[in-house]
Amino acid sequence: MLIKIRTATLSGVEGYPVTVETDLRHGMPEFSVVGLADTTIRESCKRIRPAIMNSGYSFPNERITVNLVPADKPKEGSHFDLPIAVSIILLMEGVEIGGETALLGEVSLDGTVNPVRGVLPLVIALRSAGVREIIVPADNAEEASVLQDVRILPVRTLRQAADHLIDGEELDIYSGNKPVRKTSGSLDFRQVIGQETAKRAMVIGAAGNHGMLMMGSPGCGKTMLARRLPTILPPLTDEEKLEIMGIYSVAGMLPKNAPIIEERPFRSPHHSITMTGLIGGGARPRPGELSLAHRGVLFLDELGEFDSRVIDALRQPVEDGFVRIVRRQEEVVFPAQVTVVVASNPCKCGHLWDKRRMCTCSARELEAHRRKLAGPFSDRIDMHIRMMPVEQEDLFGAAKRQSGADSEEMRLLAGRAIEIQRERYRGTEYASNGTLDAAGVQKYCRLSEPCTKMMKQAFDRMGLSMRGYHKILKIARTIADLEGSAEIRELHLAEALAYRISPREEKRT
Repeated sequence: MLIKIRTATLSGVEGYPVTVETDLRHGMPEFSVVGLADTTIRESCKRIRPAIMNSGYSFPNERITVNLVPADKPKEGSHFDLPIAVSIILLMEGVEIGGETALLGEVSLDGTVNPVRGVLPLVIALRSAGVREIIVPADNAEEASVLQDVRILPVRTLRQAADHLIDGEELDIYSGNKPVRKTSGSLDFRQVIGQETAKRAMVIGAAGNHGMLMMGSPGCGKTMLARRLPTILPPLTDEEKLEIMGIYSVAGMLPKNAPIIEERPFRSPHHSITMTGLIGGGARPRPGELSLAHRGVLFLDELGEFDSRVIDALRQPVEDGFVRIVRRQEEVVFPAQVTVVVASNPCKCGHLWDKRRMCTCSARELEAHRRKLAGPFSDRIDMHIRMMPVEQEDLFGAAKRQSGADSEEMRLLAGRAIEIQRERYRGTEYASNGTLDAAGVQKYCRLSEPCTKMMKQAFDRMGLSMRGYHKILKIARTIADLEGSAEIRELHLAEALAYRISPREEKRT
């Protein structure tokens, strides 16, 4: 006797459908699972047998073979427990089911169905495969119900799932998501005192998807600015929300009571983080902080304190927009389209540019700090912003009245430039000015003769590399878009050049 049941498995943060084929034959009692199953799945027989018996069903004293199709792709996860257990019960009861119902869930020894990770991408994969009814653990129902065109049937026990398929006992279709989880609306750029130049740079970065390196003394507002960057980024599209929720689901970080993510992520890992924690990976690859910041902001505070090997590992993923991890027979890809914001002190003590405090760093310490900041990763960051300590008049003037642009004004300004870019790059491989490659820069960042002359002078004086040259043109293109200009003008280039100050050019004062 043979029965087939639909389910799915994960490859990174993407799901793909799997068919569980269970065969029951006379012979010596044996329970085997084939089809590149991981240890968790192969151990399922030790959980499933007592679960079936404790649920009031008999377990066959025969040869059981479970094949996971397709057999050439690795499978992992305890969510295979439920489809395997139900398939054995259906074989014993002589019942067959159609291919429009799928099952996901981990089974305890007493027959309880436990929640699992990654339910959302699994449900998305099953929906794409034509499945319209999915039985899931009750604690995963809220997450799975994000997809409105699939019937989500929550169960708490193996008995509930089996009785529904055998006797047609009705299960309540889970409907309605609970109130959306939103981040606090208390963050606003108006709260940042002074630093208008840095706030202008934030608008440019948000408008063109440019990474930013902020250098300044402790307490000058670098972290405040970075935390408020998501407030001026455009709202997430429905597709982007699903992408982010899928990543957090696989990482086991999606809240049970409010799984719908409306705000762009902001991730700020500690400088002691490992390469696996930042990039992702492990024996069973999981997304790292870089992927958890997908479609949002990755903030690295105190860049000089991070392990240089960890930072160097960011170079390729940040440029590519994804992380590629190879483990034995499989290749896992995690999305990583992020806006990178980096903060650093100008020296080890932090007071190199502070007129009110004396820098205590030696020449050797200054050189060591400079080398850490002038590496290949910082060279790939578009904008380098020098921030000075807040002046007394700015501080005490702001105590009486708030001044400067707020987040809403900055978001609207950036939004207009974003719309210009969407129209310009419609039908192309580019999404924003920040994603332009060398061919894109040549096509969309053409310079007039006076602008070309200016860039020739800057190229020699600043010692620019080709990468740095292209980044200045991309920044200038964004500044022109903010001004509503179809052409890049000298004024736009002059401002863009101000955002490429290299740490090696700074001298101790």
